[in-house]
Amino acid sequence: MRPEVWSKGIASGEFPEDAKTKGIVKLKYYINKFGAHSLPPMLQRLEGAMNASGIDGFSMGGNTGPSLDGHRLATYAEKEGPEKQTAFMEQIFRAYFCEEKTPCDREVLLEAAKAAGLDMDNAREVLDNPVLELGEMNDQLQRYSRGVNGVPYFIVSDGTRRVKLSGAQPPEQFLEVLEGFGIVNDA
Repeated sequence: MRPEVWSKGIASGEFPEDAKTKGIVKLKYYINKFGAHSLPPMLQRLEGAMNASGIDGFSMGGNTGPSLDGHRLATYAEKEGPEKQTAFMEQIFRAYFCEEKTPCDREVLLEAAKAAGLDMDNAREVLDNPVLELGEMNDQLQRYSRGVNGVPYFIVSDGTRRVKLSGAQPPEQFLEVLEGFGIVNDA
């Protein structure tokens, strides 16, 4: 069984027609989706995880929108190799959470693809053809969509046990899970 490096969770919700390429106000979307009372602790965890990872500049400014095209491009990136897929995802996360760029904007997606070293002709083809990469992506979504209510969403498995981590988690949470699997020893 091949390892799943990045599982997909599509941004859901009602998006107006004009939001499909330029998005809607990110903070308003999160308040509507998660509730004003749930947002502060979620943002604190996310900012803490980013700071602990050495990522500066966390911001909830900018827009969000449907993420299907980004996920299709991430599925294509996986075919170029896990390193390129990871580089693409890191670029998208940085653009979205630090640079206030919209993840449904074609130019943002192409900038991330270029920075990740993806073949740009193929990346453009994926974005130009709305059905490319949907089949494989749908298979992955069917396997992992149950219980996903936040992104990023991680499943850590040793083949017999699974631990699911939803939303931004502090590095200590990952360390605890990896120690539980015997992958990392607390030294």
